[in-house]
Amino acid sequence: MTPLCLSFTSIGPRRHRRFGRSSLLLLILVIGVAGCQTPRRTPATPLVNRPEAPVRWVRTELYFGAVEAKEWQRFLSEVVTPRFPAGLTVLEASGQWLGRDQVVHPVPTRILILLHPGDPKSNESIEFIRRDYKAEFHHESVLRSDSPATVSF
Repeated sequence: MTPLCLSFTSIGPRRHRRFGRSSLLLLILVIGVAGCQTPRRTPATPLVNRPEAPVRWVRTELYFGAVEAKEWQRFLSEVVTPRFPAGLTVLEASGQWLGRDQVVHPVPTRILILLHPGDPKSNESIEFIRRDYKAEFHHESVLRSDSPATVSF
């Protein structure tokens, strides 16, 4: 699907009053949703290991000091995705880090969010990702934060 791009030109003062902010937001929503389709799941492509009823899982966040986008995409596709092929989320963020040199360094950050059953295989995969990232990109640390989550798909 191609991204939706809208541009607006200046509207005279009279038309602006009749075409209020809520009308503009509604128009944008209608245009944005018009091309959306819900992917259909066929019996031939079942969702593996995705509970349909709510179950207790673990939400793991990994905080990576940012590297070049091309390097990150390669790492994500070659190291992370094979270990969590069912899905993941990456957020771009900014943070800071107190290094071993006792200096606070501002750091562009990527946060990887994984939802998993908390089994030994998932934990081994997460630890592999952390070790590999630190070794490959010469980072001191990859922060891991785990919290309980109730999930269903």
